[in-house]
Amino acid sequence: MILKKSILIFLIILLSLSMYGCTPKESAAPVEEIDLSQDKKIIESFGVVKAEDSMDIIIDFTSVVTDILVSNGQHIKLDEPILILDMSQYEVQVSDIKSQLNIAELEYEQIKLNSKDNQQTEMDKLKSNLEFAEKVYSTAVSEFNNNESLYKERAITEDTYNQSKKNLNESKNKVDNIKFEIRNTLDSINKKAESEIIEKAVQMENIMQLKSKLEALENKLNKQYIRENQIVSHYNNAVIYDIQYDTGHITDVSKKAFSIADLDSLIIEAEVVEEFIKDIQTGARVRIVPVADRMREYEGSVKYISQMAFKNNGETIVPIKISIDNNDSFLLPNYNIDVYIEAK
Repeated sequence: MILKKSILIFLIILLSLSMYGCTPKESAAPVEEIDLSQDKKIIESFGVVKAEDSMDIIIDFTSVVTDILVSNGQHIKLDEPILILDMSQYEVQVSDIKSQLNIAELEYEQIKLNSKDNQQTEMDKLKSNLEFAEKVYSTAVSEFNNNESLYKERAITEDTYNQSKKNLNESKNKVDNIKFEIRNTLDSINKKAESEIIEKAVQMENIMQLKSKLEALENKLNKQYIRENQIVSHYNNAVIYDIQYDTGHITDVSKKAFSIADLDSLIIEAEVVEEFIKDIQTGARVRIVPVADRMREYEGSVKYISQMAFKNNGETIVPIKISIDNNDSFLLPNYNIDVYIEAK
């Protein structure tokens, strides 16, 4: 009896479990698919702040530095004076060349005047002599013709006739001689003219050289960073560095005075290891974090990728340049920067 009850209880339990297993389950929540291929890959690198627009200032004329108004690393604005110069030596050079040029131009005009006057005087004299000789010859011809008729008529002596004939020959010879002299003189004038042409050409070349020298010297002041006797900033927002002169120094064309960088042209120069360069393209967005203050962040983009790789500390790297979109007065040239570049 007990056995039957136990079997009955077991069957009831088994039936209950069977019914529970057949009960419909609640549908499972759908699983969201994530396309990992769309995740943005970030390439980290290290860079340095550089001024894309900077200049070494060279004072290429003789002067003396009388005052230095700035210090290395000083911030300056447009037209703010940097150096004061004593320009007296330069002014003497300009004055000397102007004097030489003035003398050369006067000498050239004198050559032209003398050439014209001498030729005209000589030719006027020859023309006057020829005109007079031809008149004498014309009179001698008339006189001879007249005497010849009279001689045939026995109206004059043979001596008178011969004298008129002699006068005719002499006057003709005089005309011929003057004409010959004219030809020789013209040849001489032409040769002299050629010599004078050369002389004028040489003098003109001297004038042109002096003018060119003067123009070059005057153009040395025709620079945007020179205001009279001052060297000034030609940038609105700049920094001065690497000052090479001290007060009392004479300017030297082979030596720069200082360097100036435009703070409005700051960029980041960075290096990317060659294995990652394929994932970077121009225009890629960049997060910029300065080492000087890691609480600051700037945005930028890749503006240049070098077309050549270089070896650096045993690694092959490719230089890139990064623009700064939201630059402020904190970033300065040569600051170290961490950059995070969005790869494609």
